[in-house]
Amino acid sequence: MTSEAASIVLAVTPDERTAERLGTWLAESPAECEVHHAASVRIARRQVDRLLPGVIYFEATKLSGADSRSAVRDLARYAPVVAAVNSDAARGLAVLVVAGIVDCVPEGAEFLELTAALVERRLLAGRRLWEGIQEFEQEETVDFGSILRHELNNPLTGILGNAEMLLNRRQRLPEEAVPRVETIADLAIRLRETIRRLSSAWEARHRPQHIG
Repeated sequence: MTSEAASIVLAVTPDERTAERLGTWLAESPAECEVHHAASVRIARRQVDRLLPGVIYFEATKLSGADSRSAVRDLARYAPVVAAVNSDAARGLAVLVVAGIVDCVPEGAEFLELTAALVERRLLAGRRLWEGIQEFEQEETVDFGSILRHELNNPLTGILGNAEMLLNRRQRLPEEAVPRVETIADLAIRLRETIRRLSSAWEARHRPQHIG
């Protein structure tokens, strides 16, 4: 992950013009972002590892409530999601909003400015985090890559493993507990992906350079 990575917005929408309009709104953003377009969730999955988006905009208005929630959870494993939703798609997303995985806006072009503002807020938060990491890494005695791999990733693996074990026995859980455990698993996967990217970036920057 690099500082530039936090300035990529992936707009997942069947209408490329929506992505272009979003880019127009964000053109003057202090986050200095680029907007890339993916026509579907399937295409977006192929792009995330290459683009490393800081935020994903997802137009969920053409999907059913269950399908939109599933798609939001899938995309949120890679980056924060700002989702345009209709009333049907909004049902069941409250737990994801509370968890900080997603921001929701109503469907319609009139809400695109609001969408851009939420995207910008997420981008700037990601940039502040990265700048803090860069300051932290100036301490030569700190092996940040080791901290990421062991001190964070190891307990995170335990959290994810236990959440998945509970979900494998979901029939024994209270109905209202299932989405909460799903959210724990989603957040753990998201953190694991972030740790992987940060650790790879750290190691690439500190790898000895061989000349000749």
